[in-house]
Amino acid sequence: MNDFFLATNRSVRVNDIEVRQIQIKDFDTWAMHAESLKNFIKDQNHSDEILTGLFKAHGVQVISTMACVTDLNNESLVELAADEQGFKDLLKAVLLVNQTYFKYEKPKHTAKKQAIESTWFDSFQYLISAGHRHEDIMNMTYGAFDQYLKSAQKDHKNKLQYLSSVIRSAHHANTKEFKKFFEGLKE
Repeated sequence: MNDFFLATNRSVRVNDIEVRQIQIKDFDTWAMHAESLKNFIKDQNHSDEILTGLFKAHGVQVISTMACVTDLNNESLVELAADEQGFKDLLKAVLLVNQTYFKYEKPKHTAKKQAIESTWFDSFQYLISAGHRHEDIMNMTYGAFDQYLKSAQKDHKNKLQYLSSVIRSAHHANTKEFKKFFEGLKE
């Protein structure tokens, strides 16, 4: 899905069933079911064979994950599973619409462990310091949250590079050159 799909919280319809993006405010419920799907799929495609294996291995989690992003309850989804191809089409849509979550990233091994574990509050604070509001973050889709977080990190790195250049210029410049450089920043 493209950036505008994520940012505008769009959904898709499959046979008159709306498939939505998961929102951050519902993420705790979603993740407890969807994590096993993510780990099963990993880097595999969403072929019918993979989806059949996924449903056989994690049927309850598949149903519960789908219920989080459709208007169907668990019982309706179990009934829909009788139509195997229709059910797989709906499951493919759930995986596609929420592909940011299901994109499997191999854990990064670091030489030294972080002294302080990052939490969701750290991510929220990072976005808040970039100008977002808590209420807005909670209503973001997971895909938009992920992209805004990456964008804020990129902006932060760019600002650090810029500040490093300014510090280096100030350190190596004579008074006249630095004053000229500083005045140029005001324009």
